[in-house]
Amino acid sequence: MRVGSYQLHHQVARSGQIASRVISKTTDMRTYVCAFIVLCCALGINAGIKSFFKQRGGPAANAKKSRGAPQSDIRDLGIECKATDSSKYRYANASCKYLVCKDTIYELARCEDGKGVTNSFKIADTSNTYPCSRIASECRKTLEEKGLGDRNTQVCGIDLVLIIDMSASIEWIDKVKVRSFVIDMLKNLRLGDAFTLVAGATYGAEVHPMLKFDSYNSGTSIINAVKKMNMKPTKGTATWLALKQAREFLTTENGRRRGKKAFVLVLTDGVSHPHTKSPETIKEAKLLKAKSSYQEGVSPPVVALMSLPNRKEETRTGENGKQLSKDELADLIELKKNEFADIPSPGSQYRYDLETYDDLHTVMNPILRTSCEDM
Repeated sequence: MRVGSYQLHHQVARSGQIASRVISKTTDMRTYVCAFIVLCCALGINAGIKSFFKQRGGPAANAKKSRGAPQSDIRDLGIECKATDSSKYRYANASCKYLVCKDTIYELARCEDGKGVTNSFKIADTSNTYPCSRIASECRKTLEEKGLGDRNTQVCGIDLVLIIDMSASIEWIDKVKVRSFVIDMLKNLRLGDAFTLVAGATYGAEVHPMLKFDSYNSGTSIINAVKKMNMKPTKGTATWLALKQAREFLTTENGRRRGKKAFVLVLTDGVSHPHTKSPETIKEAKLLKAKSSYQEGVSPPVVALMSLPNRKEETRTGENGKQLSKDELADLIELKKNEFADIPSPGSQYRYDLETYDDLHTVMNPILRTSCEDM
């Protein structure tokens, strides 16, 4: 023990001498930091260095920051951003689009015709200045995007139900893109008692209703309710519960109008989870479209399915975060195939399979036209 104490005392003294020599050269704050590191290394103290940098916001503190998520997770409060802060604009993983802070939430926006976001904006991820100053031929708009496409669906009057998957397999930035798509779609419809009314819910392991048909009768109120959709449900994909909720929306008690066509749009990226509930989802999908499920004088809805890209399938990652074997992935894809075949109404016009989230707006007019058929 006495030998060990002597060695430790000698090591501390020796380290102190080294630090003293460094400090004596200059009084700059950085030199004191270096002296501190020398002392810690001599004593074999690693935890002290990590703790020191963590408190000062150095590399150890920043190592776990995710580029694709907000710097501070305040989404549970319904606030994603403030238009006055340095993150008014965020990179949307796209060359021709960006996210802009509006009324405390991010909305997807597009650069003007022929312009794209700058490379410096892509690297920085956020900015307080408008990011579209790069000439970009790939960002030329189509006639539809310029507003010259089909707009005959604006005055179509339907009872529209939106069922939106917000499960953990969808990245935050893609959830924002889905929400922006839904908001833009509603802006292309004439909303109100005499025209289109909206009911809807998001879901993960549980269902979160946004509004019922009789909740609001003005376009502004309907869109504001959709803007506040819950985008962070608990982990899981309870599609069977979401389809059941859609059926419950379509009752006169919840504002369904007799004599009006009903259209249900389901947006989801994958099979029900837990997977043992897939048969329940198929059962609820059939009940949703069955005439016997509704009151007299109330017709069953037309149901359309939008299949969103599933990044976990692309990386062969299961819900538990573990890598899937080739057989497990094949079984999962087969379950999804069967489930997705039963959700929409018969006919290819009621199924939309997207390769990327940037394809969302390309199917807007086809969906609006389909929803208004036979009116």
